Formats: sequence, structure tokens, C-alpha cells
Amino acid sequence: MSEIVNALDGRYYVSLWVVLQVLAFQHPMPHRRRYRVRAAAGGAALLFAVRWILLFQSYVFSVPLATRLMMGCLATLLILLCCDVPPIQAAYAALWAMVTQQTMQNASSVLLNLVLRQGFPPNYGLYLAIWMAAVLPLSYHLLAIPLFGGDCRITRRLFATASVLFLEFELVQNVPAIKISLDGQSGLNQNYQFVLMNGACILVALYLVHTLSVKRRAEDELAIANALRRSQREQYETARRHVLLINRRCHELKMQLADLSRARTASEQQQCLTRLSEAVDIYDSRLATGNDVLDMALAEQRLYCREHGIRLHCVADGRLLSFVEAADLYTLATCMLRRAVEQTEKLPELQRELDLAIYGRQGMAVLETAWMLQPGGAEASTLPARPEGIGELLHKYGAELFAGSEHGCAVLRCLIPVPKPQAGVQDNKSIP
Repeated sequence: MSEIVNALDGRYYVSLWVVLQVLAFQHPMPHRRRYRVRAAAGGAALLFAVRWILLFQSYVFSVPLATRLMMGCLATLLILLCCDVPPIQAAYAALWAMVTQQTMQNASSVLLNLVLRQGFPPNYGLYLAIWMAAVLPLSYHLLAIPLFGGDCRITRRLFATASVLFLEFELVQNVPAIKISLDGQSGLNQNYQFVLMNGACILVALYLVHTLSVKRRAEDELAIANALRRSQREQYETARRHVLLINRRCHELKMQLADLSRARTASEQQQCLTRLSEAVDIYDSRLATGNDVLDMALAEQRLYCREHGIRLHCVADGRLLSFVEAADLYTLATCMLRRAVEQTEKLPELQRELDLAIYGRQGMAVLETAWMLQPGGAEASTLPARPEGIGELLHKYGAELFAGSEHGCAVLRCLIPVPKPQAGVQDNKSIP
């Protein structure tokens, strides 16, 4: 009878340890309202649920992996009850709590057997309480806070890797039997070192996988920041170039106004007025596509095109791209136009023609630039797959960018899927 009582008491201790470990790992995460009430009620419910699961495993269904998975699911529900986190993060934290608790429990079994072999009184509950009081603060400060105390974003890949390690860890637990011997004799078999080393290695592996995931996310964020800085530098250079062009135009206007003031005959005045009208025409003739962002990008590029003798033709329905965020549309249009302008600028003066078209086709919004190929058979295959700095943008909208040649012209075409609420885009291509 005493052995049964000791076993039942042991289940209470293990259940309490599971609850405390889960509470330790969930505490650094964002709390919901009335966190303490939720934690107390959910912790008590988890305590009795884990005890009954252990009883069920001992007398009805002896499959430790299945029972541990049930405990993990209940721990996940407790975290979701108390913390405002996504389900994948709650499951990840529960996984960490289960692995840490089992590893510390295995270590306690080894230490308790060593203590009992020295002739100390067999007081399982007291020794286990002392051990829990020692290791719980360590796991909280060394694991819970570093892993879940900051901006913790769990990816599917990270969770899948951690789940595989958790399954391997739980399967290995069933190989040897680590038990407490209350009569002073060793309850360890010859495989206990393997189990303990496996648990320690799994914890290290989980920590390394988590660290690598955080490092990869930091590298991605750094790459995005660098891309933004490059874009800002390019925008600065573009703005600087436009200011220089405007200053030059202003100087030319002043000179033409001076010529007008010096004109004496009506014919001379008419000639001066004609030249003056042509000079200000570039600022007055504004392309209107129905999209303010696209109009601004076209206006900036048109200044440069006019200065370098490039004739820009536009047949565009900018309303088709209204679902694209303003900053994204400006970046995409500017990059594509800049790439097209760079290639067109290399052509002879009479062939510097650049076409921009925006149209809908089969539920896609198409942004297309076209210019003549260089004389001598230059192939469009020399074009890059995409202009630099828009890879993340294309991925964000599920867009594809194609470079090719059609009818003696180089074509850079971006296909952007139109969201379903705005689907119904009809084919309206009307370019020469």
C-alpha cells in the first residue's frame, strides 16, 4: 500500500512540475487581461488533468508518447488562455516546457538515487521540492526570458524542426527506466547516462535551432534595411538630378525672357514667345493615368527623358494598380522606368522611343515597358531578370517580372495578380 501511495504522490509532484514549468515559460510573453486569475485557474485545471493522464498511462493506456502529446496540447491551451500570442508560439513554448521539465526530472532521479545511496532518509517529496526550487528559476532566467521575452516570431520551419526533436526526445525516454529506489538501492539501469545526455543534447539543439532562426530573421531585416537605404540614395540622386534640370531650365527661361525684352519687331517677339512656350510645355503637359503615385513617377522620369531626347509614350490605366500600396507602386514603377530609360539612352537619337502601358488581362494587372533593341542584333536575353531592389516587393504581391523581345523591341513586363474583390479586370490592351 505504501508503494502505491508513494507512486500517487510522485504523480502529484510531476504534475505540479509540469504546471510550474509551463507557467515559467509563458510568463515573459504578453499577458491577457486578468492574467493572474487565468493562470491560477488554468494551472489548477492542468495540474489535475496531468495527474489523471499519468494514472491513465499507468493502468489503462501505457503509451508515454501519446500521453506526453496530450499534456503538450493542454499546456498549449493554458498558454493561449493566459497570453496574447499566436497558437504556433503557444505550442512552441509548451514544447520547450515539456522538454525542459522531463530533462530536469531525469536529472532529479539521478541525484535522488545518489542521495539515497548515501543513507539519507527516503523523503521523495522534500528532495523533489528542493530540486524544483533550484532549477525553475534557472530555466526561467536562462531559457524562458531569452527565448520569449522579446519579439518572438515563430516560423513554421522552426516549429517543425523543434517538433521533430521533441518526438525524438520522447521516444528515447521509453528506452531505459529511471526510477527512484526508496530502499536505498540504486534504481538506475545501465542506460541512464544515454537518456540524460540525449535530453541535454536535445535542449542544446533546440536552443541552436532557435538562435539560427533569430539570426536568419535579423539578416533578412538587415537586407531589407540595406535595400531601403539603397532606394533612398537612388531617390536622392534622382531628386538631385531633377533639381539640376529645373535650375538649368529656369536659367534658359530667364535668357529667353531677356531676349523677349530686347525684341523690337513683332516677328522677333513671336519667335521668342514660341520658344518660351516650348520651354514651359514640359511642366504644363502632365500625363494623367488615374493614379497619383504613377503620375508622380512618370513626371519625374519624363523630365529626364525630355532632357536626353527620349520620347516617352504612355497608354496606362493607373486605376488597375490601386490595390498596390503607394510606396510599393512608386518603387516598382521607378525601377522599371529607370531600367528602360538606361537602355533607351544607349540608342541613336532617332530611335529613342519608350513605351509604357498598363492594362488588364485574365485577372492580372500588367505593367509593361518597351523600347527598341540596339542595332546589330543585341538580344533581350542580356537584360536582367529583374531590376535591383524589388525582389521582396514582387514576392509580397505574388507578382512575376519577365524580360524578353517582341517585334524587334525589348520588353520588360510585370504581371501582378489582382485581389479577388477587384477581380473582373478585362483585357483592355491598346498599345501600338
